[in-house]
Amino acid sequence: MRRVGGGSTGLSALRRQVGFTVVELMVSLAIAAVLITIGMPAFNSFVAQQRLTTTTNDLIGAVAYARSEAAKLGGVVSVQALGNDDGNEWGEGYCVIAGNPGSCAGTPLRRIEVPVGVTLDGTGGLDGEFALSFNARGLLVGGVTGSVQVCSTDTDVTNGRAVSVSAIGRTSAGDLTCF
Repeated sequence: MRRVGGGSTGLSALRRQVGFTVVELMVSLAIAAVLITIGMPAFNSFVAQQRLTTTTNDLIGAVAYARSEAAKLGGVVSVQALGNDDGNEWGEGYCVIAGNPGSCAGTPLRRIEVPVGVTLDGTGGLDGEFALSFNARGLLVGGVTGSVQVCSTDTDVTNGRAVSVSAIGRTSAGDLTCF
């Protein structure tokens, strides 16, 4: 009777075929490095755009929350900026407080921190304004209208958002080119 396969040499040949060679591993790593190098700038831009969108939605949500709380409490509720930098009024963040604008140092109804790399600058009637106050009917006290520009500090990201606040306290968002 004759054996096919030649004994133990067939088994050792199978063992040599399992796994990667060093050359195959190095080629795979080189291809991965090239793909990461190409994809990283696009990913960073995507993250910056998402940060702007989140900040815009947070601001719109804070204004809507202040309006509804003013109606619920039957008094003035304000969205108050944390900082007082004229070029970036809302950039440090803001809080929603019951009563006339003042300080966020107490216990605000809600406090929102703005992420690093995002600026919030008031324009129009909101230039230099550090608070938006709403009366018991949800209307903007003083009727000051304007918008808050939401921009990135990253010079590669020129797309931004403008959050407009009307005299009756409604918000709308639109695209903006930041410089």
